Amino acid sequence: MERHRATLRSCGVASDARSRPAFAMKAFTTPKKDGRTARLVLDARPLNDAMRRPPSMDLPRLRDFIAEVERHRFAMQCDGVSYFYQFPVDASISRYFGIGMKGCDMLLNVLCMGWSWAPCIAQRASNVLVRDLGLAWVDNFLVLGGTLDEAERNVAVFRKRAQAARVEVRAEGDDALWQVRSRFVCVGVEFDLAAETQRHRLDPAWAERWVDGSGMTAVLSGRATARQFAEVFGGAVWATDILAVPRCHFAALLSFAGRLGGRMVGAAAPVWDEVVDVPPSARRELGALRKIVRENPWVVGGVPEDTGSVLWTDASSRAWAALLEAEGRFVDGRQGVFAGPDADAHINLKEMLAFAEGVVRLCWAPGAQRCRIDNAAVVGAVAKGSSSSYAANRVLSRSLRVAGRRGIVLRPDWVPSGGQLADPYTRGTSLPRFPAQLPLPRSRATPFDLF
Repeated sequence: MERHRATLRSCGVASDARSRPAFAMKAFTTPKKDGRTARLVLDARPLNDAMRRPPSMDLPRLRDFIAEVERHRFAMQCDGVSYFYQFPVDASISRYFGIGMKGCDMLLNVLCMGWSWAPCIAQRASNVLVRDLGLAWVDNFLVLGGTLDEAERNVAVFRKRAQAARVEVRAEGDDALWQVRSRFVCVGVEFDLAAETQRHRLDPAWAERWVDGSGMTAVLSGRATARQFAEVFGGAVWATDILAVPRCHFAALLSFAGRLGGRMVGAAAPVWDEVVDVPPSARRELGALRKIVRENPWVVGGVPEDTGSVLWTDASSRAWAALLEAEGRFVDGRQGVFAGPDADAHINLKEMLAFAEGVVRLCWAPGAQRCRIDNAAVVGAVAKGSSSSYAANRVLSRSLRVAGRRGIVLRPDWVPSGGQLADPYTRGTSLPRFPAQLPLPRSRATPFDLF
């Protein structure tokens, strides 16, 4: 901490406070990923609580980030040097950045890590630097190109912008600063753009740490601290996003995480070192995901061809219907009445059941399958691969496993109830007779077969 204090003074990042600052932030350090150095972080919660929430960061969604990278063949990667410290702030702002290092005798004159507005400001500045050239993830810059010449031209433009903005950047590791390559690791994702079809997977080093970490061992044993579970669960969310594994396959794990999170949020002072009992069902699902992450399969990018058909599904309080449209006419359909426990289910679950029946019974052609649903909750759950409902996750899991085995990628769209073509067939209208739909062989296996 003393070293950090001396460095802040010598670099002009911090100065002596002439009077007591309005907020005194406690300082602490966290290890950087190189394992040798530490990052100074300020506990700015009192300041953040006194301010309005910052606007959106404009940080690209991870899936959009990956898709954009995989539209190119070459990339140059670098990151900002002590990036937040490269943004000087006005005295009217810095007077709130008091640092509690052996007394509140210093003011930070730059963006501080811990202030809720700092990531937003840094990300928006980064977006300007890489506009029309590539992507930015806070202080990570990725300059892209479809060809080697285009990538090198974009790198030259980026260098001029960085120099004009007086932004200092450097490469990670010992490679040349402006080296253009086709295989690299960025924001925890390994990309291979040189393959016949661009592909990605988890950073192998991160995957190994998560799979064999002490937190994973504790959680799988059934007794772990809340902190250990939160860290493992956070990694699970990250891994499922990158490996494109729908989280609905882990309904019990999601349910337990939701209950634990709700208890922590509701507590006056969350006790992260409290030991919790992880239920067997959640451990089984985590073990299955651990096996997938250990294998760390490549995920092929690109957009599949459209199947040429549209699946319409709907449910009423009593019945469900699913129709398959192709070339402007219905070519197949199914309908039924809810019975047993399903008869008393929430309408959102009934809509999910109708969707599942449509996928399993009517969709066989591999490719992108368009789906028309008039229930926003179901559309959202299918799009992101999970629901807040345990029961809906179980139903959705079945649909996505079947779709995955048949090589189908589901593309849900919301339609207003008045435009739902399957609606009349949930309210007494009988479907016409359709020719028998013959099942097609499985096109490929998926990681979901582990369950």
